Amino acid sequence: MNKIKNTRALFLRLVQVFSRRLIYFCIILFIFLLLGIIAFPSTTASLDYSLYDLKHRFAAPLRAPDKSLVVVGIDMQSLAGSNKRWPWPREDVAAVLQLLGKLKPKGIIVDILFQSNDTESGDTTLASAVKELGNVLLISILEEKQNAQGLSLARYASLELFRKNALTEGFVWGVIDSDGRLRSFRIHDERLNAKSAALQSITHFSSATHLLSDLPDVAPVVFARKNGGIPVISVQSVLDNRSELKDFCRDKILVLGVNAQAVHDYHNTPLGIISGAEILAASIDTILSDRIGQFYFLSLPARAGSAALGFFLSWAMLMANFALLPVLSAFAAVLVCLLLFSELLLMHFPVAPLVFAWAITSFTLAKAKYFDNLFSLQAMRHESETASLVQEQLLPSEELRFSEYGVYGISRSASALGGDYFDYFVIKDRYLLVIIGDATGHGVPAALAMAIGKATVLMGIEKNLLPAELIEAMNKILFKALRRKLMMTAALLWIDTDTHEFEYRNCGHPYPYRYAVDGTIGQMSASGLFLGTKASYSSSQPLKGIMNPGEKILFYSDGLIESLPVENSEDAYVAFNDYLGARPRLPAKEACRDIIDNHPFFKLKKPQPDDFTVLMIERS
Repeated sequence: MNKIKNTRALFLRLVQVFSRRLIYFCIILFIFLLLGIIAFPSTTASLDYSLYDLKHRFAAPLRAPDKSLVVVGIDMQSLAGSNKRWPWPREDVAAVLQLLGKLKPKGIIVDILFQSNDTESGDTTLASAVKELGNVLLISILEEKQNAQGLSLARYASLELFRKNALTEGFVWGVIDSDGRLRSFRIHDERLNAKSAALQSITHFSSATHLLSDLPDVAPVVFARKNGGIPVISVQSVLDNRSELKDFCRDKILVLGVNAQAVHDYHNTPLGIISGAEILAASIDTILSDRIGQFYFLSLPARAGSAALGFFLSWAMLMANFALLPVLSAFAAVLVCLLLFSELLLMHFPVAPLVFAWAITSFTLAKAKYFDNLFSLQAMRHESETASLVQEQLLPSEELRFSEYGVYGISRSASALGGDYFDYFVIKDRYLLVIIGDATGHGVPAALAMAIGKATVLMGIEKNLLPAELIEAMNKILFKALRRKLMMTAALLWIDTDTHEFEYRNCGHPYPYRYAVDGTIGQMSASGLFLGTKASYSSSQPLKGIMNPGEKILFYSDGLIESLPVENSEDAYVAFNDYLGARPRLPAKEACRDIIDNHPFFKLKKPQPDDFTVLMIERS
């Protein structure tokens, strides 16, 4: 439910920023993209084939082939040993068949097409050998061709002389996909009422005929490469009459074909370039091992389900506000599981629509959230700028001149909103109240604490609270309002402008500096606890004294101390004292600006880490 609420809220926010018509147009475009992926398999064929090949390459070494199959290849070694170019004379092929017959196989599948006549004696010899063996299966080749009338089926077979003497004939038809790779084979063809060589070989040479029921017209070729896959022996080994071949080939189904690279009977497959004889053997093994699978790449329901799953995965994760890494990890996990599941069941679902739907949905939602965040950020910046202007109004901007005294303060926040507070007031046309505070942290929470402090001071002045009572009131309100989540340091100076007596109260704030008439600088110390830490507050004894003519008192926030670029062995307060001593003696207003503008931190060209505030009181 939260995901639906988040989606609805995102939609409503985007409608407020963009026109409703534009949002609807984007949604319709998004739907059409998904429908296009579902309805047009060619849009995702390349990725579907690549993912199929990838999982097949991983699965092939784990699959063991049927032990009854052996490929006998006329390889480069065999051609070199015969000193003859391919095609061989029919007498030589007959000789090979006779030698193979002596190995007592269950059957021999000859993956060679004998379309044209050779010498009369050669053809007669080969036909006699085929008839004598009685277990030779010949192949024919079926192809679909495009012509003016449409698709037509072409069949290429061996000469009638050989076909009538063979046990049977079966066609070979490897299906080449749009990317030029062979991934499946045709098992039977209803148009010609013809059976494939793979089907015929199992019918005549295997007892596993129960596997032949309910076979599809086309099935994926499943290559099994465990323990080296289907064994391949060279015809040259047969011609050499190696003794170990008799036991090895006994009761096996032998596939005789040409696997010499010079003959070019090779095809591109998921496992790379493989000879036609090995592909035929793999096709027979696919049926014998009961690994008949099915492609669903063109199935609209399967493609729709895949795309729907991709959309849901993306929408559910992004609308739950997951980070990028968990979203990618979850998608990768689902993708891997789906690939494993489909390979184990040999049900090859279209995974590419899932990938594309996930990618399109993720891109669309990510862009929508980006624009939402962008405009929200702009709104927040606008609100922050407005809040900053309001906060500036809470601090005095003009210098206070009263009797013999002048007071001026300046604050430079580290962010749009700061937590430093200072103020000064004339009380009963006689007393001067100067206060400075620093809420922990900066930003909105610190600004809130600062505003609470300001309101409390104004309320205390209206109620004619004494300095100790004002501090207690600030502590009480900060504690109730913020519940110890924020604290504030403060310092208060109360001056009787008639007698020039002052009292200084400290609430955990850095000690101020007192500038004597002779130019020396020293700190004024008084103890006290932070404000807002306890429900009740007991003020410590104030520091009392006389403000002499020409003297100044400087208050400041701890940001000016903590940001000083000093070594670990140096004392920052000593460094700040030296910095103040090096500054020129200026009136209060100019002195405050000079202290901040020339602070050593700004020479580092780094972002300001904390709020900077200075406040100076001078007696002329």
